[in-house]
Amino acid sequence: MERATQGTARRGAHDIGERRPARFLGSLSEAVREELLSIGFPRQYPPGAKILAEGTPGDCLMLLENGYVKVTRKRANGCEDLIAIRAGGDVVGEMAVIDDVPRSATVTAGADIDVRVVQRRAVQKFLDKHPETVLQIVRLSNHRLRSANSWRSAFGEFTVQVRLARVLTELAENHGKSLGSHTLICVELTQAELAALVGARERAVQEALARFREEEIVKTGRPEMTVLKPDRLRAIGLLPPTAH
Repeated sequence: MERATQGTARRGAHDIGERRPARFLGSLSEAVREELLSIGFPRQYPPGAKILAEGTPGDCLMLLENGYVKVTRKRANGCEDLIAIRAGGDVVGEMAVIDDVPRSATVTAGADIDVRVVQRRAVQKFLDKHPETVLQIVRLSNHRLRSANSWRSAFGEFTVQVRLARVLTELAENHGKSLGSHTLICVELTQAELAALVGARERAVQEALARFREEEIVKTGRPEMTVLKPDRLRAIGLLPPTAH
């Protein structure tokens, strides 16, 4: 199950399994954050609502105040793949606003969400007034790029079980609710979406997930999934143990 070497694992694990990464809004000072939120107007979306669409103009960005969204991208055959999950405190749609290019992905509400919508002109004025915020956006973009590169490396180097363990670890640590020694993953995913995150065929992910259930590492239900043995999951994913 764990055929990769520890050295290889370290090279492919950059930014994977990172516990609670800093969100964009949390990287700003309180005064700057409050000003940015104040220039946006509030909107609420129900689960399943498309809040940004791939290929459309970047006329605004959205600041997520709570809940989570799914970021998807179309393949050449027209099917959509889940490529990321963003949660409260994150920003989405910022690159299309800054670069003035069509949006590269679709963003869909995964739960009831509250957002602040900031129009392009207001964003530009804000960044002119607070240039330090540009640096935070660049850092955020670099972090996401490093994470994407790490996952691409993992797709080529590791087995489906290792990749699935990493995905479940990241979901539990970044979008989980602690239940004693267990962690409830608070993101609803279909088998196809989970397979897209793992970078494997749906059938292969189902088989790996069945093994995890047999070993009582995870428990699955509809729509919930619970990590029962987080340390074991990290070990399968060739991730360093967490400090206790």
